[in-house]
Order: sequence, then C-alpha cells, then structure tokens
Amino acid sequence: MLWIHSCYSRLLIDNHITDQKPEFMRYFSPANYAAMVRLSGVESAMVYACDHNGNCYYPTRIGHMHSGLNGRDVFGETIHLLNNDGIIPVAYYTVIYHNRSALEHPEWRMRNINGAESSGRYHFCCPNNAEYQEFARRQIEEVISYPVKGLFIDMTFWPLVCTCNACRKAFRREYGKEIPERIDWRNPAWVRFQRWREKSMASFGAMLTGHVKSLRPELTVAHQFSPVLHGWFLGQSSAIAQASDYSSGDFYGGKKQQRIGTKIFASYSKHLPYEFMTSRCTDLHDHTSTKSDDELFLHAVSTLANGGAFLFIDAINPDGTLNRQFYERLHRIVEKLKPYRSLIKRHRPELSGNVGLYFSMTSCINEALDGVLLQEDTTHGMNMDERENAVVSETVETAYLLNTLHVPYRIVTDLTTDYSSIDTLIINNAAYLSGSECKRIRAFVRNGGTLLATGKTSLYSETGESSGNFQLADVFGVFFTGKECGPVSYLHLGADDLSVRGVCTPFVEAKEETTVRGTVFLPDFPPHDPEHYASIHSDPPGINSGFAGLTVHSFGKGRCVYLAPALFKQAEHSQQKFGKELLKEFVRPFVVASENLPDCVELTLLRSRTQKALLLGIVNVQEELPVIPLHDLRLSIRLPDGFEVSEILDQNGEAYSFTSCCGILTFTLTRLHEAVFLELKEKMNSPV
Repeated sequence: MLWIHSCYSRLLIDNHITDQKPEFMRYFSPANYAAMVRLSGVESAMVYACDHNGNCYYPTRIGHMHSGLNGRDVFGETIHLLNNDGIIPVAYYTVIYHNRSALEHPEWRMRNINGAESSGRYHFCCPNNAEYQEFARRQIEEVISYPVKGLFIDMTFWPLVCTCNACRKAFRREYGKEIPERIDWRNPAWVRFQRWREKSMASFGAMLTGHVKSLRPELTVAHQFSPVLHGWFLGQSSAIAQASDYSSGDFYGGKKQQRIGTKIFASYSKHLPYEFMTSRCTDLHDHTSTKSDDELFLHAVSTLANGGAFLFIDAINPDGTLNRQFYERLHRIVEKLKPYRSLIKRHRPELSGNVGLYFSMTSCINEALDGVLLQEDTTHGMNMDERENAVVSETVETAYLLNTLHVPYRIVTDLTTDYSSIDTLIINNAAYLSGSECKRIRAFVRNGGTLLATGKTSLYSETGESSGNFQLADVFGVFFTGKECGPVSYLHLGADDLSVRGVCTPFVEAKEETTVRGTVFLPDFPPHDPEHYASIHSDPPGINSGFAGLTVHSFGKGRCVYLAPALFKQAEHSQQKFGKELLKEFVRPFVVASENLPDCVELTLLRSRTQKALLLGIVNVQEELPVIPLHDLRLSIRLPDGFEVSEILDQNGEAYSFTSCCGILTFTLTRLHEAVFLELKEKMNSPV
C-alpha cells in the first residue's frame, strides 16, 4: 500500500528564498523545522530540495547550492529528522521555473514569438530542450537518493507560449509546418499546435516520472495539477494526471472553485486520496496575512468531505526561521480535524452520486482571442490566477447550483469510461470532444440516461476539425446553422427574457420531433453600437431570431435537454433561479424533503472502499465567517438502490436515530456548526 492511502493531513513550507543577501537562510534549523512539523500534528511534510530560483538545499553536483547554507545539507538533515519522528517526508522539486539555469544557459530559455524571454522575477527553461531535460533528470536523481517517500514536481506547465528553437524544430519535425503566429480556435492548425503543446508537456512529465520509477519504483510522483482549472494557456492535459500517482495542487478561486476543484482532482487521481493544498495566506503573493482559523478549518474539512487529503502551505521567513505562533494555531486546527480525518482514513472513500458533471480540459479555451497575433496577446500574466474561459466559468457555476440543490455529484472526464452509476450527465460548452468521448455519451443517452448539454458541446473534434455540425446532433435533436450571435442575447421563455452577456450563443434549428421550449431573442441593434441603440444603458431584447434556445429531445431510451445560451455561467439571481428550476426538473433529487436546510449547506456522498458503508458529508459553507450554527435540520435523502441502513454514527461515534422506508432515509441534526460526517452502515443482508 502506498503511503498516501493512509495519510490525510499534510504540510508544505514554501521556500523560494534567494541568496542575494548573506543573512538569507542563515538561521534555518532542520531541528526547528521538524519541531514545527511535530507541533502541527500532520502526518506528512513536503521538504524543499530545489526552489524556483534554482537554489538547492543540499550539496548538488550539477546545480547551485543556496549560498546562505554555507555548504550544510539542510535537506538531508530535515529528511532524517522527519523519518525519525515518524513523519512521512516528500521531496519538493521545481521544473521550468528555474531562474539560475535559465540565466546561466540562454539556450535553454523559453522564448515568445518575438524571440524574447520572460521578464521580471521568473525565468523559464523549456521542457523541449534536450540539455535541460538531462539536467532535470540528473538533479532529480540527486534528490531521490535521499530517504524520501515521494516526489512532488512543481510547475509542470507552460507559463508562456514558447516558440524557442527547440520548440520550432520539434513542431516542424512532427508536422512539417511552422508554429502558427495567430490565435484562432476555429482553425485546426492552431488547435493542432495547442494539442502539441499539451502533448509535449505531458511527455516531459511522463519522462521525469518514468525516470524516478526506474530508479525507485516504490516512490510516489505527483505533478502540480492546479492548471486543470486555468485553461489552455498553461498547456496541461489529462495526461499530466496520468503521469502522477495522485492529483495534487493549490487553487485560489474561493469556495466555489475549491468545491468543484476537489471533485475534479478526485476524478483524475490514479490513487486516492488526492491532495488539496490550502495556503496560510490569501494567496502566495502575501507572506504574513494569515487566514482565520475558521477559514483554514473549512478548507480542510471540505477537502475531507470530498474524500481528499488536506495540505496546509506555510512560507518560511527570509532568514530561515518559522513562525511558532502559526504552528500552535495549526495544531489546534489539526486536532479539531482529527475525528473527521480518522473517519475518512478508516474508510478511504470515493465520491458517489447519480449525477455526473462533465469537465473537458481540451475545451477550456478563450474564443475572445480569435484572430489575435501571438505577439499581441497581453492578456496572460506570469501567475497562477484563474483565467477566463467559458467552460470553467460555466462548469463552476453549474457546480454551485448543484451544491445549492444539495445534489451530490461526481466529475466525468475524458478518462472516465464507466457511466453505469450515473443517470444524469451535464456538459457545459465542451466544444472539443474526441470521437470516443462522443461515443460514450451517445451510448449513455441511448441506454436511458438524461443528458443536459449547453452551447457548442461536441462542435469540434479534440484536434479542431468540424463537419459544421455537432458530433452529437442526433442526440441533441438540433443542428448548428454555422452562425452565432454577438455578446448579448436573451432566452425567451413565455413572459421571461433571460439575458446572457459576454458569451456568444450558437444559432441552432430544432428537428421536427424535438420540443422547443425557448427561443433566442436579440437586441434591435448590435450591442455597444455607439450611435444606434434602443436604450442608452443596455441592449434590451427586440428581435426574435427564430432559433431554438432550449429544447428537449428523446433519444433511444433516454432524453437530451439542450440549452444554447450560456445561462449557467451567469451568476445573477434570475439566471440562477432558472438554472435551479431546470435542474430540479431533469435531475433526480437526493434530498426529497427537508426542514431548516439552507442553500449554503453542501452534501457529499462517498462510498467506503474498506467497509460496507456510505459516508455523508454535511458542510456548512457560509460566506461570512465565523460560521453561525444551524439547528434542527431534518433531512430525507434517497439511498442508492438496494442499500439499507443499520446504524448512523457521526465522526465522534455518536449514534443518530432514523427511519427508513422505500429507499428514503430520514434523520435530524439537532445542531450543525461547521461540519458533520455521518457513517451510514449497511445491513449485512443488504443485496448491494
């Protein structure tokens, strides 16, 4: 069994300190480091072997050792102390973000279309450069010669669109063409280049993982996977997840992003638990502003409620010291989490639920950039902030609606081949789908599933080719006309006109047997026309386009609901109300009756992998902190077919009274503060 299987509490102390001053890292103490890890109470700690500056914390033979250490092997000493304390050590190593290597070897640097390298604090090495590949392999050999249990490889993604000589030669060798100079998601040549970027990065990651496994096959390897929610620019694909033993990474998009991010990690992870990182500060740009204990606890307990391992991120002080006060606080938080962690560790569960929310990494693009020359694209900075793309935005908001409806759901991806446990599948604007993905989706609906699809879903293959119509047009019951509206449109539903802003709506026509429940309305004049407009402030609806906006179509034993406009992306009340009503109509409810259950409470359903039991996570995700306790929550939930409950226990072992009839379980929470985890034990004679 891998170490990760029984380790649900972890720590990383960020250490990207330069050696530009002699006092930097002078007072780093491996003994104090280990003492702070012990004080926190976590089970595993990630220790820096090499940082973004290219500074190593051990005596490297081929790189640069941090000069503030005066030759002392603090990495090795720290690993030794952690092992002695029974704390699992994991080595941290960074690739691509490697300043010293990039500055000392100009031929290794990433370069943009103009031949310029990155400016500012960060300098990048190109993973397609053979010499840099060999350098990374040799340094990793040094790192894993220490008695660590795993290796975390950070920054395995493209921080810019690289067109260095190595990239140009590799692309030319594979395709016999030059790298496109213009962004154009309607052009297969550009999409082909993007897929090549993804494949190149995945090959680099797989090469490093394979090298580690060839030397120490028992070691776990994880690559930074937070770009899964950052879109095309960073150039990751699901293949990075396949090069990792488990999913791991950090997000900074708030509660909405974490709640879906944990489920995405769970779906992509080869082994469970995945690892969700929570920083001490609001983001890594801040060094001292510590989140409240309430916020840190909720980050961690939400991760556990989704079957993941939590990891806290601290940052070392420039002189190498640590803030003991924070570790005393962290100790209290970790202790408070212990009963939740113990329950999850005992069951090692995986997410369950009858609803699948599709996430297409290949479709996370930004069509607003169509036609822009690479040299003119200034929309992307050198950071890890959430970047705008229609798929992520719409999927995050759809996930939020499911959460408010208290519907447990799982993420379905291109790697998911078994749809048998779900009865409803939701796909948000996944324009680029492979033939095999479409085949599985089509079979799902034909065999009785309900599909809710939006926007341009399946309009292109994964490499950008298109027949001019949806690949799933037969399932949708509509066909694409080849046209779309501008950035303002309306879904007309009888007396209601729901606005869509910022996203173009495809124009579709319904087949004769398809039911049209709403049409697309347009403004009288093009939006934002400075001279012609109906209202000076807005662009109200005035023209019925005649094109279908909301349709329902039977296909085989199942049905498809198709929604042309990106209404799920809109966070306004009226659009959210529409989205919730649509989901309530076509998604089988999990909570069939309730009292005193507000929208902010998230329910997760997990199936134990060690015992005959289900786990129900109930997390009070209030916007304002500290959390106000809720009282007398009465819930009636739908159990999986054939599952009969014999006993309900919470994370503290307290038994709950309940009634069960016809697959409906009813119980009451007299008080819900931050979170309650319920263990639903299955009757021994249950047929499931």
